[in-house]
Amino acid sequence: MSRRRSGRWKAGGALAVLASLCMIASSLPAQAVEPRAETRRLVGYVVSDPELAKHPEKIVTALQRDGSLDALGIKPVSRSEGGKTVLSPPPLQAVDDPPYVVDSAAFDRGAKPVEPYQYVQTPAECWGNTSVFHDAGWIKNRFSYCQLKMNWAVDLKCSILRCRPIGYLAVFNTLIGYGKIGGDPAKPERRFADFQLLSEPIITNGTFDKPTARMKATFKCAGEYRIKNGDLGNGDACHPQAGRDSREDLLSAWKANPQTWFTLQSEGYPASPQYGEQLAQGVFHTEYEFAPDADITLNFAKSFEGGVRFDSADYLWDKQGSIFDRAVPGLAFSKSDPKVGRHAKFVEESRANPGATWPAKADKKLLGGSPAHADSLHRVARAKGHDIVLDRNRDTSEAACKAAGMPAPLPDEPSPVDCDEYAYASTYEGAGDWLDPGKHTNDFAVRWVNHDHNTEAGRRLYSWYQTHRILDVELLVPERHDALDPHDQERFFIPITP
Repeated sequence: MSRRRSGRWKAGGALAVLASLCMIASSLPAQAVEPRAETRRLVGYVVSDPELAKHPEKIVTALQRDGSLDALGIKPVSRSEGGKTVLSPPPLQAVDDPPYVVDSAAFDRGAKPVEPYQYVQTPAECWGNTSVFHDAGWIKNRFSYCQLKMNWAVDLKCSILRCRPIGYLAVFNTLIGYGKIGGDPAKPERRFADFQLLSEPIITNGTFDKPTARMKATFKCAGEYRIKNGDLGNGDACHPQAGRDSREDLLSAWKANPQTWFTLQSEGYPASPQYGEQLAQGVFHTEYEFAPDADITLNFAKSFEGGVRFDSADYLWDKQGSIFDRAVPGLAFSKSDPKVGRHAKFVEESRANPGATWPAKADKKLLGGSPAHADSLHRVARAKGHDIVLDRNRDTSEAACKAAGMPAPLPDEPSPVDCDEYAYASTYEGAGDWLDPGKHTNDFAVRWVNHDHNTEAGRRLYSWYQTHRILDVELLVPERHDALDPHDQERFFIPITP
């Protein structure tokens, strides 16, 4: 016969059972709980902010406090963990090609300048220009390029909760490029460009202070021929020279000698009308590897890219050459220049008030005042066989000067005078109305300008074309123009200076 149990018994029985279980558990041998093992990873950053680059102590503070640069708004571009590297190339700023300007006085009397390159002479000159931190770097002129970036490699020990730095490395990387006039001395039909890399480890800490810590820099280029010629493939368009393409060394050796030289080459045929300009486009960058020891290596994301163009134009003074084409060239005429000042005054006043120029046109538009795509000029080369374009430009402007109503020379214009025209007869935007015929009729200006000033301005313009490798990209043949210059990188402009 069963009995009914009271609630008190139930509670007491439950407590007794719980106590028994606790006694049993306490009599069992203790099981060791293995702590979660820490993992090791290397993380890479690119610093493009000039202020942070000048004050690396701010970066060190953030690393030591947080184990990352998130607080500074800088995200990793590479990460190495478990023997694998994940690359995240830095985002590029979407900007137009920057302009650069050369004073026309450098081409006095139409002569080739004694020093045509005007290279960046020292790293200090490079560092002194704020554009060096931009994605495209600083293009001083078509032959002189410079870029500065600060790379950080951070060695981390990470638990489930956080990562802590056990070492870090900061490297200033200055890349200076040297475009060339003329072919490779060892093989004249080959085009080339030289680069100086200065990789200076300015901060080493922890694991990167080990005597075995290493760094490697490799220079790479992806090339493409604008128009294919013969049996040359895109692998020939831009490639590093063997033996001048990389350097791997101890960090101590990089500190002692940060300088390394690279060379890019582009294969071509002898310059001739048969092969055209043989344009080859190259996109170059540097890749870095950092290794504090043999256990881990960080394959750094590639650096910001630069652009180089190789050509073999038979109508230029020097048939082969290389230039940095991610900038819009400009030739400046000064109003105070005693040899071209009257021409400069004519161009400035005409562009400022096109409707007041001759021939009369109310909605006249005169291009070439800025590097913008819609406000620039393009060269026509007579030696390329485009006589008809230049001749019609010239004939049209001269006819305007002879027409009834042509204004007399300005009272202060020194004699003798010539019929000066703008835009130039040597451009597709000249007086001949070649682009969109009928739409741009009379979109040019003429004025009586001192003969010597007019002649000297023309000589300087031609010498600049030849020296700075300004090409005729056949603007009137759309299918060929689009192949030769798909991004309108052969445009130029004419600034007027005081």
